[in-house]
Order: sequence, then structure tokens, then C-alpha cells
Amino acid sequence: MPYDRWHWARPPKEALACPHSSPAECAARHPEAPRCEHKGKFAQQSHGAPKRWQARWRDPDGAQDSEAFTKETDAKKHENKMRSEVDAGTYIDPKKGKMLMSALVDMWLGAKQYPNPRSHYQVESRTRVHIKDQWIGGMQLNEVTASTILRWIVDRKRVLDETYVGLILSEMQSMFDLAVDDDLIRKNPCRAFTVKQQKPRRSKPTAKELPITWEQSDKIRVELADRWKAIVDVGRGLGLRQGEIFGLSDIDIIWDHPDGPMVHVQRQIAWDGSVMVFDGAKGEDDLNPKDRWIELGEEVGIALLEHMEKYPPIEVTLPHETKDGDPVTVRIIFYSREKKPVNKNYFNSFVWKPALAAVGIIADLDPELKAKGKRRWEKSRDKMMHALRHLYASMMIEAGVDIYTLADRLGHADPAFTLRKYVHRVASAGAKVRSALRNMYGTAA
Repeated sequence: MPYDRWHWARPPKEALACPHSSPAECAARHPEAPRCEHKGKFAQQSHGAPKRWQARWRDPDGAQDSEAFTKETDAKKHENKMRSEVDAGTYIDPKKGKMLMSALVDMWLGAKQYPNPRSHYQVESRTRVHIKDQWIGGMQLNEVTASTILRWIVDRKRVLDETYVGLILSEMQSMFDLAVDDDLIRKNPCRAFTVKQQKPRRSKPTAKELPITWEQSDKIRVELADRWKAIVDVGRGLGLRQGEIFGLSDIDIIWDHPDGPMVHVQRQIAWDGSVMVFDGAKGEDDLNPKDRWIELGEEVGIALLEHMEKYPPIEVTLPHETKDGDPVTVRIIFYSREKKPVNKNYFNSFVWKPALAAVGIIADLDPELKAKGKRRWEKSRDKMMHALRHLYASMMIEAGVDIYTLADRLGHADPAFTLRKYVHRVASAGAKVRSALRNMYGTAA
């Protein structure tokens, strides 16, 4: 039975020698003893404290454990539950569930290994900012329920893209899986049915239409300063990622390749925290090189030659892979006026977005900030430089390139991913369907 933390079951020690049988009579004859007006019982020092009733049980090792409750029925229910779990061999010490969520994040990070050292920094950064430093980070594991996770999802979606929230939630689910495996808690709140119903999609459905059309890319090119114009050609003509464009060297262009001019994509400019580094192509590690070859079209080749004539490639030295890596010197094609590697944050905010606004693709939400050297743009995640890569993929499919070849040129291991995420409807799609139908009926006739 639950233990009453407010009242003595028998008179306290100063009244134990009293021969009176009833607690009320004993209390009346011993006014010096602490007494409760409730049914004439003797009061304990903890009388009136929260959670009056205490469930008590012994763990599998025979040690006594306890937990306090406000209601006697709740204490009795919990006591019976704990004793049943001990008998069934499924007992989990409730004290283990008192670990803070922030401590679980650290434990989970300490058990993770990544081929690329920068990946650990990125995971550590987002879990620290969006889990440890948030209100949920101060909660005990046994306090986190499905409703807690739902509240966290709503809270994070106010400030983050849905895809990013889905990524962090997947990592949180992995943390709770570890807690379950280590017998810290009984079940994973992230796997509750109600959470699965509201779980943000890690990847949004691909838009049917191109985020930036060929005609729009022409207009953007016009708005860019001369030193950046060829970036549009490299993006839409080679399908390179932004970091790969910024890390492109003139030695990567093989003009006399047996199969015609080719570009060897073998590096990118990446970030280790706040430090720019040279690294291999995305997803590359020591056991899995991701370099690739892409056909260089005549028009893109001419644009690059004209650019390099006006802005000759310069040598730049950056650490390899991490900020503490060995220095590597590469002659790069695109660089700033100060002859430094292109900072993506500067380029995106002060070069690309103003060009998008100039051609009417996004809006300047607060023009008055312009005079203060600041801008506030309309959301344009799908309109950034990566949209040129989507344009390249869609135009290649429209021109008849098979999906396996396209995936290889883009550096994707899974052609289905290429088809699902990078291919959009182009302007001439309807005409091609009609042409295909005419050819089908002509062949049948």
C-alpha cells in the first residue's frame, strides 16, 4: 500500500509509551506532539508538502525505490506497475529517465562517427541550437511525451523551413532510440502515431515547374557584374553545385580530351564552421571518391575563355577538408575583387538576390533598408544558384539524355533521386507529347 507522507501510522516516539488506544484520545492527552486536525492523526514533519502519497517497491537487486504522487490511487497504481515489471523482468529504473534531454544529445553525438569531420560539426551545431538550447533541452527524458514533440515541431516551424525541421526531428528520433536501447526510457515519443501524422517532410514534393527558366537565367546573367556572368553558364551548362563552381580551376578543364572538351569536377569550397576549406566533391571520403567528368559545350567553353581572359585565374591557399587541415593551393577561376575565394554568404545576399529582384523573380520586402546597407528579401530558397542545376537537369532530360547518364553527370548515386528531385516540366513539354503521339500513330499505320 502507498505510504502516507503526511501522517504517522502510529503515534510519534514521544507518545509511544501512551496506553491510550485511539489516536484521537492520545492526541488529546499529549498536546505537545505535532498533531493534524484530519481525523485526529499525528502529523509528520512533511505534513502539507506536495505529493502526499509515496509508492514504494524493490528493484531486481533488492534495493528500495520510491516515487511520490498527489493522489493515493495514482501512487497505488504506480506501485503495482513497478512490482509487476520487476516480476516480469521488464523493469527500468525511473531514476535513469531523469537524465536531461541536453545530456542525451551529448551522449548521442559522442557515439556518432562521420567519414567527413565537417559533418559532425554541422550535426552538433543544429542539435545544440534547436534542441539543447531550446526549452526541450532542459526537460527530463521521462517528461518528454508525444505532445511535447508536437509542441517542439510547431515551435521550430515558426523559424525554420519544414525540410530542416524534419531533418532535426529524425536526429531526435535517433537520440530517443539510443535512450530506449540503453534502458533509460521505455518507448520513443518520436515514434508515436500522432507524431508520425504531423512529422514534417524532410523533402518537399518537387515543384512541377522549373524554379528558374532559361529565359529568366538569361535576364539574371545580364544583371550580374561582369566577373559573375560566367557563373550562370557554368551552373546551367554543367550542372555544378555552388561550392563546386567556386572551387573550379582552369586545370580542371581538359580542352584536348579524346571525347571532346571535358570538365573534371574534383573539388569544392566548403565550410568548417566559419572557415573556408578545399574539399573533394560532395559526399566524398577516403574510400569513396566522388569526382566526375562532364561534357563541356562550346557555348559554355567560350563563356569561360572570355571570363578567364578578363579575370585570369589566381592561386588561393586554403586548409584541406577541415580548418586544421594541411594547406592546399589551387588556381581558381572565380574570385572576389579582393582576389579572395568567393564567400557564399556574401554572394547569395549581395550578388544573387539583388539580381533576382532586378528581374522580378523575388521582391524587396523593405526598400527603406537599402539606404542602410541592409535588405529583406522575399523567401527564395528554391531560386538560389542551385536552381541552375535543376535547369541543367531538366534541359538534359528534355533533350533526350537518359536518366542514368544524367545522374552520373550530377554526381548522384541514385538515378531515382535525380528524376524525383531535379527534373521539372519545361516549356516545350506539351509539343513533345504531341510529336510523340504523331510518331506512334505513324509507326502503327
